[in-house]
This record gives sequence, C-alpha cells and structure tokens, in this order.
Amino acid sequence: MPRIPQSILDEMVAHAREDLPDECCGMVHAADGVPTAVHRVKNDAASPYRYEMNPLQMMRLERARDASGETLFAIYHSHVGSPARPSPTDVRMAFFPPGEVEQEPMFPGTFYILVSLAQDPPDVRAYHIRRGGVIEEETIEVV
Repeated sequence: MPRIPQSILDEMVAHAREDLPDECCGMVHAADGVPTAVHRVKNDAASPYRYEMNPLQMMRLERARDASGETLFAIYHSHVGSPARPSPTDVRMAFFPPGEVEQEPMFPGTFYILVSLAQDPPDVRAYHIRRGGVIEEETIEVV
C-alpha cells in the first residue's frame, strides 16, 4: 500500500490541471520509502490522449536520484477525460521495448499513479504493472 503525503498528491493534481488540455507526466522520488518530491517531466507527445516522458529530463532525474540515494517511488501521469486506470497504451509503455510485456517492466516495483480529471475532485489511484501486462491496483494511504 503506497503511503503518500497529501502535499505530494496535491502537487500531482496541480500539475495535471496546469498541463490541460494535454496529459502531464512526471516522477516521484522517495527516501526510506517515503515520497519526498514530485519532479515534473515534459510530455513530448503534447497530447490529451497519451504521454511520452522527455528522455533527457528522465536521465537527469535518474542521475540525481542515484547520487542522492533516493529511490523511484512512482511514475505518474494524468488522464484528461478518462478514468484513473492504466490504458492499454500505458501498459505497453511500461515495458522496454514498449509492448514486450512478457518480461519485467522497465521500473519493476515502481508505482504507476494516475490522476483523472474526468471528475471533480480529481481521482488519484496507484497501480503496479507486472509481467504479462497484469495491472494491480493498490489503495493509497494519505499521510
């Protein structure tokens, strides 16, 4: 069960709203299993239907995370008009190369957090995406 501070959830929702009409995306870093920072990443797709995290920003964030000793807690993105559940495209993109679902995902053990703006207040949900494209929802505990 992901334990997430309200301030982290609020930041992801704010990012989703600010990037309208397009989907937003980013990464959440953690220290000792506790989310500490939301890092916004440019959506290179610039689309209301999908996201593509800017690879240069991701690489810089991964280097900074490695140097600080933090962990990758979550990858997040928004859905502008659909529920907070990973789409088939979201699942495919969790693997490298995309769609190779019979192997471990690119970031095994990392939560995938979806922010849906299809309703007000926004719906925020967390998932694990597993080998085979299996989606497991995890209840978020707000701390």
